[in-house]
This record gives sequence, C-alpha cells and structure tokens, in this order.
Amino acid sequence: MINPKTIIENTLVPHTAFSLATTQLDQCFRYAQDAIEPICLPILGESRTGKSRSLETFLMKHPRNRQPDGMHIPALYIRVPAKPTVKGFVEQMLRAIGDPKFDKGTEQVKTHRLQQLMTQCKTRMVVMDEFQHFVDKGSSKVAYHVADWLKLLVDECKVAIVVAGLPSCRKVLMDNEQFAGRFMSPVILPRFDWNNANHADEFIAILGAFHEQMAVHFDLPELQSSEMAFRFYCASGGLIGYLAKMLRAAVWMACDQNRKSISLEDLSAAFCMSISMDKMGEAIPNPFSRGFIPQPTTHLLELVANIGKHVEPAISRRAAACLKEAA
Repeated sequence: MINPKTIIENTLVPHTAFSLATTQLDQCFRYAQDAIEPICLPILGESRTGKSRSLETFLMKHPRNRQPDGMHIPALYIRVPAKPTVKGFVEQMLRAIGDPKFDKGTEQVKTHRLQQLMTQCKTRMVVMDEFQHFVDKGSSKVAYHVADWLKLLVDECKVAIVVAGLPSCRKVLMDNEQFAGRFMSPVILPRFDWNNANHADEFIAILGAFHEQMAVHFDLPELQSSEMAFRFYCASGGLIGYLAKMLRAAVWMACDQNRKSISLEDLSAAFCMSISMDKMGEAIPNPFSRGFIPQPTTHLLELVANIGKHVEPAISRRAAACLKEAA
C-alpha cells in the first residue's frame, strides 16, 4: 500500500494535454535514430501546468543504465540556467552527462568532448527544461549565440531535442529562422478554464482520481462534487501544480496529527499554506471558507484566471499622490 504521505506525488492523472505531451515525447524518441534531420519538439505552457511532470514521466521510461560497453544515457536532461552563455551551457551539459572535468578546456574543446560523450553514451534525445531562460526577462533579447551553438550541436550529434518552458519560448523559436524550421508545432499544456466544458469535466475527473486514492486513507469531502470542484478551481486558478500542492499540504497536516479525516477547514488551512498571496493578484476570498459562495460569476472567474501570473505590486495611495504632484 502507498504511504499516505506520498499519495499525491504517486497519483498521476494523464489528462488530454498531458497525454498528448507524453505520447509525442515517446514518438520523437522512437523515431529519432532513423530521422533524416533532427526531430525538435517544444512543450509550452504557464507555470504549474504540468510540463516538468510530463518530462519526468518520460525520463523514467528511459533511465541511464550501465551496459558492458559503458554508461548509456538515452535521454539527457538539463535545466537551462538563467542568462545562459555557451560556456555555462556546455559545462552544465557535461556535468549532466557525468564528465568530472566539465569545467576544463576551451569552449571548442568542451563542445568536442560533449559530442564524443553523447555518442559514447548512445544519447538519442536532449531534454531541456526552463527554455524561457533563452529570453532575457528585462530586455526580451534572445541568447542567439547560445541558440546557434545548440543548433550546431544537434546537427552534429543527430539527436532529437525537446524544449519545455513558458509561452515566451516562442520568441526563441520564431526569431531564429533555422531553429523555426527544425521545430514541430508546440504541444500546449494550458491551465484549465471553467468556462470550457471539456476543461471543467477534465478538472473534475482529476479531482475524482485524487479522491479515489485519498479515500483509501482518509474520510474527506467528495472532491469531485460540483461545489467542491469549483472551490478547488478558484483556489488553484486551474493550475494542476497548485491543486497538487494544496492536496499534499492537507494530507501532510492529517498525517502529522495522526488523523484519518480531512475537513473543509483543513483544506482552507492547506490553501493558506500552499498558495502565496503574491500569486493571487487581486485578493480572492478563501474558497474553502464557510462564507465563500461557490458560484461562478464573471468577476470571480476573471480574478481566478490571474492566479499564478506575474502581477505588478499595486502602487500605494501616497506614492500615487506624489507621482501626480510631480507630473
């Protein structure tokens, strides 16, 4: 039986967009070896939509393993550093592949060593998360030099490449003509939208899957009921990552207190523990409070749709008055 403390992490619910992402990852990997030109796949979506989880699920199917001829790394995973440079990027890839001398040599020497190691390790795919770091947040400039280096590496090693990141990644792909020609249409992992009937049905089904696993260990409200599902939607903004965080916090509190039940009050506390107020934009009432009215209004849904998005801090009245006087 699964340890209740890890029950949320061990519950994988492959909704439509998630299933499409993992299916296309598997397909690209299968056909990478015999492809005439490198296969390149982007997986895009807002934070907490499940991009990294889809990569983790894929990588678990293709772990590194030692064979008589040495270590095999069929899929090499790296997380793109902030403000990447070719030097930092090649060193990170060398470190990920296991080179103890990842910081030794010139850029050209390191690149050649990386190509050799990828060949020796039978690497068929490079998987890069946080690809939006190729675009500088402040200036919106693309790290073209690193993108060109990456393009040449892929061509030389004849490997597939998967990039995952925020929608801003499109700028990297579209602004580089040679890059754009290599990439397939992106797989989009969207946040769930309560106004979309298919999205709402899938969101409710996900809650039902979590409830089925949690009910083995705890007495708890019917998470998939219409009212509870809407409360969870308002608490998470339709982002599956926030939903999982709340449920995990509720489970951990119950386990720490040796309780076999999770109440609405527990979910209210889990919401406060899990979702930082700076992710909420304009204040939304706690969706698990007894006074919350679980009815979708236009204003409420507009507020919920901004959960998790970057919101500039509101200017104080005093600061606004000073600015007005200065004008």
